[in-house]
Amino acid sequence: KMIVNFTIKNFRSFKEETVFSLEASGSKGKSDNVAEVETKNGKKFRLLKTAVIYGANASGKSNVIRAYWSFRQLIAASFRYDVNDEIVLAEPFELSPETENEPTEFTLNFIAWDKQQYIYSIAISKIEGIIEETLKYYPEKTQKLIYRRRGRKILSKNPDFFNGKNDVESINPKRLFLSELGNSGDVFWEELRNYFIVGSSVLNSSANGMVHRMTENAKRIFESNEAGAIAIKNKVIKLVQLSDLGIKGLELVEEEQVVKPDTNALNEHDETYSGIRKQKRFKTYHDVYANNNVIGKKQFDLIKQGSTGTFALVGLSTEILLSLSLPHGRPIWIDEIDNSLHPYLCRFLISLFNHPKSNPYNAQLIFATHETTLLDRNNFRKDQIWITSKDKFGCTKLYSVYDLDV
Repeated sequence: KMIVNFTIKNFRSFKEETVFSLEASGSKGKSDNVAEVETKNGKKFRLLKTAVIYGANASGKSNVIRAYWSFRQLIAASFRYDVNDEIVLAEPFELSPETENEPTEFTLNFIAWDKQQYIYSIAISKIEGIIEETLKYYPEKTQKLIYRRRGRKILSKNPDFFNGKNDVESINPKRLFLSELGNSGDVFWEELRNYFIVGSSVLNSSANGMVHRMTENAKRIFESNEAGAIAIKNKVIKLVQLSDLGIKGLELVEEEQVVKPDTNALNEHDETYSGIRKQKRFKTYHDVYANNNVIGKKQFDLIKQGSTGTFALVGLSTEILLSLSLPHGRPIWIDEIDNSLHPYLCRFLISLFNHPKSNPYNAQLIFATHETTLLDRNNFRKDQIWITSKDKFGCTKLYSVYDLDV
């Protein structure tokens, strides 16, 4: 699963059509940073394994990551939308009368689990809903349409993909057809929708609730007895131990928690109520010293007593190692990767993607930062570094360092 490029138009600070490309230039340098991929039709791609988006605060770098998050969120959730819902994920550029009432547009050009190249495009309006939605693929050298919809009408369907199934001609204008198809029970459509849902990840460690969600995901890995999960768990523990945070151990411990009764309960004698609830929590272990000698270990609760950086490290490293271990690879987008982590740790986690041994399935990492020390030419090719800046009209411009030098 690899991304070729992602196109954004009329979203937040991106007024003009902007292409964020992961296709490598012809440069021969740092060949480990490039994956050579052949699609089902024999077409060959040279794709970057990592890309960094750098820019000053408020320059719009986070909006690249947010655009992909919004795009993915629509595919994940729009099958539940009511016909009267407002699509809040459509966020047009508001500093111009030309665009504030125009649709937001996203297009992803990608290679999926089946080695097929697809191009999926949507245009969405806050009030009107889905203006247009198209899915194309490349069975041969030229692209072919799989389906096209405009508004509530399904205009065209390729019989190779439908063949009498999902025989609808009209759809709720607030719902993506891909979102509906992915929940129809058809395995092909379920897998294609899941390319976005479980086949990619979007993280921002400073966003509300994100660290908690990452920690919950880490718990699931630590609880699993599968060989792959155990390998990830051991790597996370080792990483935490090497992180210079003074942590000597990390484990998930089940403990009993006293739950206070609900004073608003209608039935005081509700027998289903239990005053004790078992809960698993991350615990860290630190050495205790006396006269410069280790005399024991002290346990701390990671969430209650640990630093933001420590549980961001546990959550982020688990997500990153999961992306690297999945058989088809998993693109991972991270905003503010440097927010809670030391630059040395960031550099190490980033480097895991560029080495074939630690990234055997060509997972991709796209991240945004304002930490200049991460932009080391020893780690990145010029085509891997992207810069954001805002013009006097409030529009974000995105360009690669390679294009600046050419």
